Amino acid sequence: MNYKKVYPTEVLQGFTENAMFVLMLYDPIGDKKVPVMIGEHEAEMIILEQEQRQAYRPMTHELIISLLKEFHLELELVRINRFSEGIFYASLIVSDGFNHKEIDARPSDAVVLALRLSVDIEMAESVLEDTGFTPQHNDIDLGTTLSGGESIEELEEELRLCEENEDYERAAEIMKKIEKLKK
Repeated sequence: MNYKKVYPTEVLQGFTENAMFVLMLYDPIGDKKVPVMIGEHEAEMIILEQEQRQAYRPMTHELIISLLKEFHLELELVRINRFSEGIFYASLIVSDGFNHKEIDARPSDAVVLALRLSVDIEMAESVLEDTGFTPQHNDIDLGTTLSGGESIEELEEELRLCEENEDYERAAEIMKKIEKLKK
């Protein structure tokens, strides 16, 4: 199986029915983004890691890191290797210096560990092709759209259409504009 390196770019707040969060993974070579639904706790941990801040108390990820150190194991790589029935599957590639083991993990937990330990994240090319989209760089800037007098209701309708079309990046931009207008 072939893999490509991906980078976590942003966490977008719940604009779906279940109020989940979306982690955007980016493949700069193919210029594709992949939206991965994650929970609130994982979103918070990813944001803290991206901002290089510590949680106010030790979290599960610190426990995993302590266990790796205690047993002289090194996290070498995180792989997102499968997508089935709307769910992403990931593995931690761990080494004791002689042998490599592949340990199943949730992608969100794996990404937190990769960020915390400065480890590469790879995605199977087949998963990237099946789930990725090419960002539309020529979209109209929402700032100009808003100055044209669109109402919150019109933006909410546009948001609904973006969600139906799984255009999560555009939906996140619209959510930010709606929040600004409501304030």
